[in-house]
Amino acid sequence: MSMSTADRRIAGLGLIGFSALLLVEDRLDPTSGVSFYEAATTHPGLLTASALSLLGSAVLTVPAIGGIVASAPYRGAVLARVGGLLALLGALGHTALAMAYLIMRSLAGGDRSQMIAFEDRVNADTSLGIIATVMLLSFGVGLALLAWAAWRADLIGWWGPAVVTAVVVAHAVLPDDLPPVIPFTALAGLAAVFGWLGVTLLTTPAPIPAEPAFQPAGRL
Repeated sequence: MSMSTADRRIAGLGLIGFSALLLVEDRLDPTSGVSFYEAATTHPGLLTASALSLLGSAVLTVPAIGGIVASAPYRGAVLARVGGLLALLGALGHTALAMAYLIMRSLAGGDRSQMIAFEDRVNADTSLGIIATVMLLSFGVGLALLAWAAWRADLIGWWGPAVVTAVVVAHAVLPDDLPPVIPFTALAGLAAVFGWLGVTLLTTPAPIPAEPAFQPAGRL
């Protein structure tokens, strides 16, 4: 599977953009350590900006996935396709989370006790929690598989998938109440890896399709 120059540019910008917006969202997100009600009443603008950053990242994840899948037609093909599917599922999770941020902004206009009770009921919904957890964990696993596929396709050195895998594993096993610098550093690592891949696609010319082999008349 080959990509045109335009496709490579779109995929490259997607790889750079989706990971950079995750980094931006981490800095904007006002829900760290506080409830949605507190975030909605004290920082509604940041809640909106955070949601828009997540939505933008989710949109750019699609061409980013396509770029890696198209760049790994042989070596790393299975990793790229499985990783792309999981990353797409995770991007849908980010879209749902962004919509939740926008919906939760309306908590600021209601009675405090009622709004907090509503948020508690949402947080206590087991089915919702399981679905959200699966979708968001799929994103990390998908990114790790995509990074290993890119390594198999000679798009990046082994350090790339190693960094992504370390970040994904750390996110799964470490507690949530970490100093803000730790998750920011982890996201910076992801941005460095996928930014590198994006620059690689942007600066590497598309391969010229080989001329078809001569076939004598009457033969297929």
